[in-house]
Amino acid sequence: MATREERSLPAAAPTETERLVAWLRIPAIALIAAGHGLGNPQERGFYVALALFAVWAAGLLAWVYLRPVTARFALIATAADIAAITALVSLSGGAFSEARAAYFLVPVAVAFRFRPSLTALAGGAAIAAYLIQALADSNSTRPHATRLVVVHTGYLVWITAAAALLSYLLARRTQRIAELAAVSRRLAAEALLAEERERKALAEGLHDSAIQNLLSARHDLEEAESSTSHPALTRADAALAQTVSELREALFELHPYVLTEAGLETALRTIGQRAARRGGFRLRLDLHYPRRHPQEQLILAAARELLINAGRHASARNVTVRLAESGSELSLAVTDDGSGFDPNELNERLAQGHIGLAAQRLRVESAGGTFDVRSSPGWGTTVEIRLPVDSASPG
Repeated sequence: MATREERSLPAAAPTETERLVAWLRIPAIALIAAGHGLGNPQERGFYVALALFAVWAAGLLAWVYLRPVTARFALIATAADIAAITALVSLSGGAFSEARAAYFLVPVAVAFRFRPSLTALAGGAAIAAYLIQALADSNSTRPHATRLVVVHTGYLVWITAAAALLSYLLARRTQRIAELAAVSRRLAAEALLAEERERKALAEGLHDSAIQNLLSARHDLEEAESSTSHPALTRADAALAQTVSELREALFELHPYVLTEAGLETALRTIGQRAARRGGFRLRLDLHYPRRHPQEQLILAAARELLINAGRHASARNVTVRLAESGSELSLAVTDDGSGFDPNELNERLAQGHIGLAAQRLRVESAGGTFDVRSSPGWGTTVEIRLPVDSASPG
């Protein structure tokens, strides 16, 4: 039965683990073949079985890169590995051949799956398979045969215990990291909510006080101009009108009310059109997400930063913004045909004070999402953001 740590272990990177195990099978084939040459080489069928095992290993390697893997897949693959090793050891001369060392590969490979119970089970199965072969072998009556079997079994037991312990410790560490990541995401979410509340409060305060006072001042100037015409009054009215317009722009940057009232698609369209006017590029929008999302403020802030970068730093002429639901994730992709850059230089750009992309990456990853940058000098840039939609509310 699985331990509490195994049950609570996040289902992260099972595919990466199976790919690693699949690669480990390849050198094992060469080692088994070399071990056969040291044993009883006249046994027929060995190389046929080895070739079949190689085909099996290559097939598994291709599978884990082309298809998703499951816990059942891991169990079937482990059982097949033990069966294949047992057949090869038998055809190589039995439990006393050099190929018997292949059983050591089983618990070591399974330990990478971070499941101590499975590691112990696989190691126990390998030990049982070896002992059955050894007891049924005609060479078991030879001098020192019993001692050899006991010593080899002892090694198998030791490495199984060590692999299971290592798997347990890695599982505990991975679980701890996952818990810390969850806490980090929760704190980041709370910080974003607090920031949004402060932005909203500041925007409402400016709208209800500063802008209203300026509008009242304009009204007084218009009344004064109706009775007394003076160039100074006209200039003052124009300055007030410009100030009101700039304040309204700043208020939208602080808290885009259109996001709250009309949703993410409309808000993205609005900030995209504004950014296109300021940056002088042509904008193409491909938006397909009419629902609400708990992280839409974060998404909008990231889109704004990417659009500003496209116009201000990349000198892009064409920018495309795509928003869509992909599986269980919300995907936002911003593509431009600007100057591009080397993504490996992001840390260097951060050290130089260009914190925009780095800050957005941190916020997205803290919220449990991914931030993928694809760019090269002279070939434009694509930034794709993915966030889970499990907690998104229907529109």
